[in-house]
Formats: sequence, C-alpha cells, structure tokens
Amino acid sequence: MFKSNVKKIGGFVTILFLFALMSLPSFVYSAESATSKKTGAEGTGITYECAETINGNVVYGNCDFQDLMNAVKKVTNFAAIITLSLSVIVIAVAGYKYMISGDNAGERTKANEMLRKIALGIIFILAAWLIVTLITNTLLKDAIKFSP
Repeated sequence: MFKSNVKKIGGFVTILFLFALMSLPSFVYSAESATSKKTGAEGTGITYECAETINGNVVYGNCDFQDLMNAVKKVTNFAAIITLSLSVIVIAVAGYKYMISGDNAGERTKANEMLRKIALGIIFILAAWLIVTLITNTLLKDAIKFSP
C-alpha cells in the first residue's frame, strides 16, 4: 500500500516537474536580446541577430566575425543550461532509486553508478563550456582584429 502511494506521488511530482522544466525556457528566453535593445529590432532572445542601425534604419545580415563568436557563445550557454537542468532530473531519479533500494544491494549499485555517470557528465559539460567560453572571450577581445 505504502509503495503504491509513493509511486503515485512520485509520478505526479515527476510530471509536474517536467512540465515546469519544459515551460521554463518560454519565460526565460523570451526576453529581448541585447541586440534587439540596441537596434530596436524584434527578437526572441534565443536567436542571435546581426543587425545594426544605419541612418535610423535597421539593417539585417551585416554579420562579421565578432557576431559569429557571439552566436557560438550564446548557443553554448543555452546548451549548457539545458543539459545541466536535465542532469538535475537524473540526480533526483538516482537519489530516489538509492532511497528506495532498501536492502537490495543491486539496486543501490545501479543508483551509485547513475550518480557516478552524471557526475562525470557534469564535469564534461562544464569543461566543454569553459573551453568554448575561454576561446570566444579571447577571440572577442578588442585587441584582436580580423580584417580582410
């Protein structure tokens, strides 16, 4: 009886959490981007706009190397946020499995393996994010100019 109630409550909480997780990007990334605020262009904040104001008109498509690096940085940050958010779900599932394992050593070993794998995944995600961020920040310095 107790296990069936725990499963029902766990299922409801999982569905509620996944719904919140799926709807969160709609609220967070729907804000105006910095380019939109600067140029008056409309944007969702998820995409990167290559736009600038020339004589009061917004001109799109005038992209250079700096815009490319900013786009790579934005995509990398977005991917890191999503993957780290999903890793929290896996940590919660592994913790739940660990708590309900009881005397079953096999289930406890599976939960420990899940936690170990997710910890390695988080380390790889953060390392990749750090590498891309360092490279893009270095290439976006004003001292480095790539001109034809």
